[in-house]
Amino acid sequence: MNNNIGEDDDDLLISGARNNNRGQINLDLSNYSCNIPDITPSFDLLNFRKFILNQNWNMSDLQELILNCQLSSIKLRLSIWRLFLGIFSIDDPLEQKIIKLNQHRQDYQNLSKQYLQAETKKESKRTIRNPLLQNQQEQQKPNVWNNFFEINHLKSEIKKDVDRTHQDKQLFQSLKIKNLLSNILFIWSVKNPSISYRQGMNELAANVIEVYFTEAQGFNSLEDSDDKKEIAIFYDTKFAEEDIFQLFEQIMVAHVDMFKHTPESQKKQQLIIQNRIQKIYDQQLKIIDVTLFKHLKVQDVELSVFLVRWIRCMFTREFHVEDSLKVWDAIFYDYYLTEDKQWLLLVDCVVIAMFVYVRDQILEKDDPNACLKRFLKYPPVENLAQLIQAAFSIKRVLQSANPEQALLQDQFLITFLGSRDVSKSPKIFQNAKNQEILEENNKLIEATNLKQQDSIEMQMNQAQLLLKALNQGIVCIQRFNTDKSVNEVKQLLENAKSELLKCLDQQSN
Repeated sequence: MNNNIGEDDDDLLISGARNNNRGQINLDLSNYSCNIPDITPSFDLLNFRKFILNQNWNMSDLQELILNCQLSSIKLRLSIWRLFLGIFSIDDPLEQKIIKLNQHRQDYQNLSKQYLQAETKKESKRTIRNPLLQNQQEQQKPNVWNNFFEINHLKSEIKKDVDRTHQDKQLFQSLKIKNLLSNILFIWSVKNPSISYRQGMNELAANVIEVYFTEAQGFNSLEDSDDKKEIAIFYDTKFAEEDIFQLFEQIMVAHVDMFKHTPESQKKQQLIIQNRIQKIYDQQLKIIDVTLFKHLKVQDVELSVFLVRWIRCMFTREFHVEDSLKVWDAIFYDYYLTEDKQWLLLVDCVVIAMFVYVRDQILEKDDPNACLKRFLKYPPVENLAQLIQAAFSIKRVLQSANPEQALLQDQFLITFLGSRDVSKSPKIFQNAKNQEILEENNKLIEATNLKQQDSIEMQMNQAQLLLKALNQGIVCIQRFNTDKSVNEVKQLLENAKSELLKCLDQQSN
């Protein structure tokens, strides 16, 4: 889809930004060839040849960069995301990558003709018809008014969010960028009518726009050469809208369940993300940090108030843009490595790591509103790499056969969980800074076993006392009563005594 849009083509743009110049910036972005504000061009031709054109490298080569939040250092975030999200494969030769790229672009152009340009033509040819007509036969005909109002409502919702997107950034005040973002969201929404548009999608697409132009502008700033011509098709900004949509759509493939919601089954679809939140809270957090879990339970903190936003927007509001992209690097890398690609699983683990990062502050608060305020206004993370590494460690622990044991053996995670106020850390981590950490953990396991044995002995003593009381009750009944109803009670006591003796025998063995 050629983005050289003329003044007469306003009817193809759904944002309506051209009709409202208040606060808008008329940047000359024809073909996006000029310097784009808020974008620092970044591209490395040698790394492109190494990681994109070379088929003989392993994705694990990127692991250290991602764990240390340094993927941006190779200046290929867009291209690497294309690999992570399955647009290209490492094994694809250059010709195959180009074929796939062109096919995706053609698919988007077809969607544009089907949903965007065709809709404009329908509006211009729409016949006037009374939507209140009561004739049954007439009402059975396809009602163009229903579609008309639905489409216009969708356009209005998208426009409101597009106008609110990154208002502090000059890039997103550009009419051309607003139109590009609007078109992408509109076409995705009408292509997926059961989900349509939901708040938060605009923020996901906005991140993709920044990543795209960072790399495309970096490429275009290179001096002309044969090497540049060979790969120029990957960064042809005539197809900016197509390529951004392609990446946004792949993200939504992995993340779409978190947005599902239709009028017919609102509760069921809302339950998808609510179930995910409940699992994070009641199962995963309880394993990683039972002290924090209990505190949040006692305070009755409603996690969905902020977790819906955290998960749907993938932390775009909790971190600065560049930091959110580093978190996305890790999420997409993990998605690439995960065989069962139901959703972006590392998102859950980042959530738990973020909980633990502010645990000391949360444990100090005895008011649920104060806890919510801390989560809603999340503090800056000084060491983002540490948080991301903790998220990967949390995932390994949760997926292990014995999470509790795996937790005790994960030295990095122990350090992360006990790295702030040790006196408030979970007891199993209070020796985290001891050099003999493994030895201390073994002692802790032994102490836990002894504690379990003491608990068993206490239960047996209680059972012995109960048995003595049962015997006394049976003697009293035999001595003073012969009534049939009393005999029935006696039989019940005898049965209870028999069952209790069996339990004691089992405990003794």
